[in-house]
Amino acid sequence: LGSVAERDLQTKTKLAVGSYFSETYVEAREKFRWSAAALGTELDVRLEALKVKEPDYTIDVAVVKGSSSRGLSVHSSGVHGIEGFAGSAIQTAAMHEMLCSGIRPEVTTVFVHAINPFGMAHHRRWNENNVDLNRNALTEEGFKEVLDRDPNLAGYEDFEDLMIAKSAPSKWFVYVGVWLKSIYLIARYGVRHLKRAMVTATYHHQQGIFFGGRELQPSHRLLGAFLSKNFGDVPSSEVVWIDVHTGLGPKGKDVLLVNKDEKASIVQAFPGGEVQCNDDADSSEGSQAAGYELVCGGIKSYYGRFFKGGASATGRSAALIATQEFGTLPGIAMARAMVIENRGYHFDAANRDYWSTYTRDCFYVRELAWKASILERGSTVFHQMLKFGATRAGIFATTPKPAA
Repeated sequence: LGSVAERDLQTKTKLAVGSYFSETYVEAREKFRWSAAALGTELDVRLEALKVKEPDYTIDVAVVKGSSSRGLSVHSSGVHGIEGFAGSAIQTAAMHEMLCSGIRPEVTTVFVHAINPFGMAHHRRWNENNVDLNRNALTEEGFKEVLDRDPNLAGYEDFEDLMIAKSAPSKWFVYVGVWLKSIYLIARYGVRHLKRAMVTATYHHQQGIFFGGRELQPSHRLLGAFLSKNFGDVPSSEVVWIDVHTGLGPKGKDVLLVNKDEKASIVQAFPGGEVQCNDDADSSEGSQAAGYELVCGGIKSYYGRFFKGGASATGRSAALIATQEFGTLPGIAMARAMVIENRGYHFDAANRDYWSTYTRDCFYVRELAWKASILERGSTVFHQMLKFGATRAGIFATTPKPAA
């Protein structure tokens, strides 16, 4: 009897967890839109689709009006395309919970779904122009600066045999060559140097992984205009934003990545989780934040400018934008997957769907335990974000805790 009950519980858990996750971008978008529409029957919700690319690649934005005119909470997914399935599930679950409770949040809450819809649809981290959107969020002055700097500033060109696609991936390369090249280069330069070179990105090699582009991409132009038009009067000091990613760290474990000067307040407002600083050159070798000290063009340093008060002369804003990163597979496996998929995308177009399975399986772990941890920690951090947003806006926060 116990085993029957256990199997029944496991089946119910799979159905509950699975209902929020999707296998395709279109399915995820439909669940997001349906959830927003359903929530709109109980609360004041506005849904808008920002078309990024024909025929039908859209950033979908659901705005849930808060009970106060102060403050703003933003939850975003899919900056890195394939990573968007985790954030999408958290967003869908959060709206479902709001629908069931019928309680309006204190501050207006904005769900931004699939900032990189092309990448999400095709299981890529990069967009329709092979651009990494989390290295592309720059001003004109910012682009000039990164294009003028040494292309090998962080060692990207030391690893160009891996980083830059020059031919289709052969069977030998997939199973042997990529490992031999990796082992040789790591032995010569070290793991941290490889990671630092990768994440710092390139602005000079268009067929490379982590290509930051040479101009602002449509996704950023559209979302920036939307925020400026609708929330330009919200003080940046009253904005809290969580951007969900997958990849770095132990499978299913999450970490909040923030700027060094924000760590103390984040630790206090988001108890129960790990917080790391990705602008700290002293980050430990094995941490998710290690190697990011030269990174430019991330959304954390860009989107604050669209709120009242904008950004300072140094580009910093009072808006608090943090990354919630969920671990998937070991870093070397992710690097291999990105290298193979990128070669296949550029030089074997007929088999792009096959090559994209490498990045899909690395950044979207389709296992029950992983999905359950995404929803559990995603929900916890979402509710903490709402409470912190209300606190920053000077509102007495009474946001209910997520259901057990």
